[in-house]
Amino acid sequence: MSTRTLGAVIVTAVMTLALATGLAWPTAAWAQPAAQPRAALEEILVTARKREESSQNIPVAVSVFGADELQRRKVLNIEDLQSLVPNLLIDPVNFSANGAAVYIRGLGVQDIDRTFNPAVQVVIDGVTYGSSISNQMLNVVDVEQVEVLRGPQGTLFGANAIGGVINVTRRKPSGEFGVELEGTLGSESRRDFRVALEAPLMEGVLAGRLAVARRKNDGQFRNAFDGSSRGFENILLVSPQLLFTPSDDFTVSVMYDYYRDKSDWGFAHNRSGPNDLLCLGILFFPGEPICDDPDRDINVFNQDTETFMDVEIHGLNISAAYTAGDFTLESITGWSLIKEEKQTDFDGIPRPLFASVQPVEEVFYSQEFRVAWDFSDRLAFLGGVYGSYVDYQDSANSLFIFELLGFPPDTVEVVDKQQTTRSFGAFLSGDWQITDAIRLSAGGRFTYEEKDFIYRNGFNQVGGGFFPDAPGFDNVAPGKASWREFTPRVALEYRFTPDAMAYASYAQGFKSGGFNGRGNSEETIGPYDPEIVDTFEIGAKTEWLDNRLRINVAAFYSDFEDKQEEIIRTNPDTGATITLVDNAGEATMKGVELEWLVLPLPGLTLSGTLAYLDASYDEFVFDGFNTADFINMRRAPKWQYSVTGQYDLFLRDVQVSSLLSYRWTDDYDGHVGPRFDGGGPSPLHNDPRGRVSSFGTLDGSVSVDFTVNEVDFRVMLFGRNLTDKQFLTSVAPVANLFAIGGVYPGRFWGVEFGARF
Repeated sequence: MSTRTLGAVIVTAVMTLALATGLAWPTAAWAQPAAQPRAALEEILVTARKREESSQNIPVAVSVFGADELQRRKVLNIEDLQSLVPNLLIDPVNFSANGAAVYIRGLGVQDIDRTFNPAVQVVIDGVTYGSSISNQMLNVVDVEQVEVLRGPQGTLFGANAIGGVINVTRRKPSGEFGVELEGTLGSESRRDFRVALEAPLMEGVLAGRLAVARRKNDGQFRNAFDGSSRGFENILLVSPQLLFTPSDDFTVSVMYDYYRDKSDWGFAHNRSGPNDLLCLGILFFPGEPICDDPDRDINVFNQDTETFMDVEIHGLNISAAYTAGDFTLESITGWSLIKEEKQTDFDGIPRPLFASVQPVEEVFYSQEFRVAWDFSDRLAFLGGVYGSYVDYQDSANSLFIFELLGFPPDTVEVVDKQQTTRSFGAFLSGDWQITDAIRLSAGGRFTYEEKDFIYRNGFNQVGGGFFPDAPGFDNVAPGKASWREFTPRVALEYRFTPDAMAYASYAQGFKSGGFNGRGNSEETIGPYDPEIVDTFEIGAKTEWLDNRLRINVAAFYSDFEDKQEEIIRTNPDTGATITLVDNAGEATMKGVELEWLVLPLPGLTLSGTLAYLDASYDEFVFDGFNTADFINMRRAPKWQYSVTGQYDLFLRDVQVSSLLSYRWTDDYDGHVGPRFDGGGPSPLHNDPRGRVSSFGTLDGSVSVDFTVNEVDFRVMLFGRNLTDKQFLTSVAPVANLFAIGGVYPGRFWGVEFGARF
């Protein structure tokens, strides 16, 4: 760590402590005000291994956040978790519906095409929805707990969890009458509300809960072309659920989700440089170079095409559990239907260069059966089978300046991609308490996956259809492939005292192969092979000072084989812009993660994280040249840290509370691609426009909790990115035609009013 970085850590810690002792923050957002501050840290129960356990007693690097803490920190969506978890980096993807490039320990995927599997799974109540990074930025509404598991989790969660899992658990009906009301007003005309109602429908047998949430604001950006607002939100979520408990041994939960998102999307700046044809002015608009403006106001975009997004998601989760003696049988059924209609301007300039309308429809089914067996006090097993089916059709009707290529005016390119994925898995894991101090955990999973894919494209006049029956299709590229893999995991724990344990583990992760939806011929669609990662980890979980200090640390070493890489380039045969996906080679990631939490004084809580990551390619062969020594891995900052101070002040029946949190992220590269400047020894490079400089953000809140006539009230003032740190995020070059980029959002604030009775 550099002197500058170390100094920033010390200054931030001192500043946070000083400010935290003068502010206030609640320890329970919806609870009745406590009479006194907590004297010890509470036990946290997790389902990271698909059974309820203490987070301090499992050999897994996991960060856990309950509903109270998520509310205190005003975590609105999954992106906000990155300020709380070491080695977690989440970048929103503007050209995907709620898409996010989620990276844990340098492992992730950034391309928005649905054919690319994620490296970090987002799981909600035991179900993984969707096929790609789209819709991973789900809003954290009516949530009971979020667990972020770092490292390969394939044994229990299946393929495409080589980086980790974000495991979300929603609130369940309590069987009692209750009403929760919450409203927020704030900057950018923010006007959010949430209502939750629950009641016993049949006393002791059937309970219900209904949650309705709305997020709406005008956005903090502006479009110079027409003066419209950009970056606005318009989201509605309706979630009814029933809990059937006919006996103590049998429960059935049915949850339905309706999600509608008509927010803005696709807002982008022109980032074209001197090697892009748009900036050279020799192809698109001859004699009129349109280049990146370094003096621009990054809050102002300039796009000529009207953009819109209309995403509708229907989801159903049916879970059942039956306990018979030492056995617990569980069934989890998931279903979802996703419909998207989107239009955007892909070029970021106020001229008609490249725009597209994109309809998508996806159907998903999954079924898991599992059984937990407590064979004895020292031996327990968990096993199960899993199957899923995903079918989607992803289309685009794109307007480009095709007349420059000899096409008639108003020609559009019509693209249609369809894929069906069938997956099957069988897993078994067990824990053997060898002695009172030593426990061995071992397990494995067999996965089979099959994909049918077809790509069609051609050219049509404006007004033609989106799908294969539109005239003009002249390019068809089908493909079918399957893969199978066995991924083991083993861990050995040693407990020194009831409050301190250490572990060593080995886990293998499997990210399935697939087809390249960015290709446009049988030679470019693939298939490409799976990638495999072997991760070795040692860690310790400890509590000290009568459970007033918690320190958890993990060190890991990950070895990649057949790493999948997507690279935008020009087809040397046709001149068309394509994305090639190949198993480029090998990579190594190693690092250390620290999480700490302490109660130094009555009412004062300090916490923080520190992460170090050393990620590099060992081999990356591109056009026959090993580029490993010339490029950095994407979204792999070397250092990250966060410091948080909380203080609770108790005044009779009133709790006045505060929180102040600072997060710092080292610089990192967001792009790897061919170089078109003719320089350098390597055909690949990290485009400097895609480099994000180190940055820090400050969040805070002040709240008051009180009770009147058995009704709990809360008033909270909160702010995110209080220092208004804004910058251009990673660039997305389109071969050497042009380039676009997004913006990290600036400060926003709000006042929240809540009541519970």
